[in-house]
Amino acid sequence: MEKVQSKTLTEQALNQLEQLLESGEWPIGEKIPPEPVLMDTLGISRNTLREAIRSLVHAGYLETRQGIGTTVKSHSGLDRALRKRMRAGDLVEVLELRLALEREAAEKAALRRTDEQLGEMRGLLALWKKSAEEGKASSFVRHDSAFHQAVIRASGNSMFMEMYDSIIDSVHQSIYNLIDLNDLNQEDIRMHTALLSAIEAQDPVKASECVKKYLGTLIDQVNASEHNRKK
Repeated sequence: MEKVQSKTLTEQALNQLEQLLESGEWPIGEKIPPEPVLMDTLGISRNTLREAIRSLVHAGYLETRQGIGTTVKSHSGLDRALRKRMRAGDLVEVLELRLALEREAAEKAALRRTDEQLGEMRGLLALWKKSAEEGKASSFVRHDSAFHQAVIRASGNSMFMEMYDSIIDSVHQSIYNLIDLNDLNQEDIRMHTALLSAIEAQDPVKASECVKKYLGTLIDQVNASEHNRKK
């Protein structure tokens, strides 16, 4: 039997950083602490820390962007697998996953939301409407997804939020693929407003119905479009 070798300093640092990431210590999208802080916390040199961070970037846990720094990209292997799978998934699959996740989250949000969270959702919905009126697609997508993220957060379920963060790139893309700001009808606005009203009234059944109607309609539209394309 081969002798078991002791772990290198880099491997030890890597394991410690993975534990911090998987514990949710650092939220997805936020910058990790500065190098001096991590060096002091882990008791390692700058070179060892940088080597461990490079490994985590390659593994998909972290992301380094010029002018921003190193941010958290995922918390776990499941998180990374979801991101990869969602990139390969088709639009209907993305919408069906959103439907399953957002219906449950909307129910919980109606029961658990705070006044502060309600105010945040109200503000984001107003910005969403304003972006549509001004024809600003990128702003529309940003505020639309931010509104739905706020609903997920209001559910009080950290697992919902982590899963939604894992698919957020696909959520953005699905919105881009479907929006037509020139044809944003009153029904779209009414359903989003109704969802907010249901959450405000703490009506979980109504909140769930709003999500089902909104995303269910989008799924039907995509399926119909695909059917016509194949004719």
